[in-house]
Amino acid sequence: MVWARTKLLIWDYVFEPVKEINISYTGPAPDKFYKKINELVRVVFNVPDAYVQEKEYSWEKTKDGERFSVGWEVNKILDTFSYITVEIDFSGFSVNNEGRVNMRIRPRLITEYPQDTVWQQNIIYEMTRRFWHNMFYHKKRMEYLNFAKELVTSFESSVKHFGEVLREGGQA
Repeated sequence: MVWARTKLLIWDYVFEPVKEINISYTGPAPDKFYKKINELVRVVFNVPDAYVQEKEYSWEKTKDGERFSVGWEVNKILDTFSYITVEIDFSGFSVNNEGRVNMRIRPRLITEYPQDTVWQQNIIYEMTRRFWHNMFYHKKRMEYLNFAKELVTSFESSVKHFGEVLREGGQA
């Protein structure tokens, strides 16, 4: 990530034109998904704890059961200019150890170019940066996009597998 007040941002949705992936689960022990997702985020994306931000956490226990809603943002830095950001929203309910979970995954590849200094706002700098980006860096960004697809697909498969294990009555 570039630390600058003014930046040129290039966003790519990882699975264009699809902007998000939705996963639903109905069955036993939906509350166990919280710990599993927390674990999978760190294992699959291979990021330190500092790059996983739990942005929302709400867990209510009532006489009728439990309601929960959690949101994470995961940032995987690839190089000086590019990083993958994945927003994960997880919500559901549980009554007598049965319930439903809905999960939304929004992955993006973001490239940032600083635009703070007079030189960086200069037309010659911009022409040089665009030439460099188109001739050299674009290929690297496409590699990063494929890498992001692999990571998100692996995460999605792991979550689905965990749901199947729970549904079959296995201990996960």
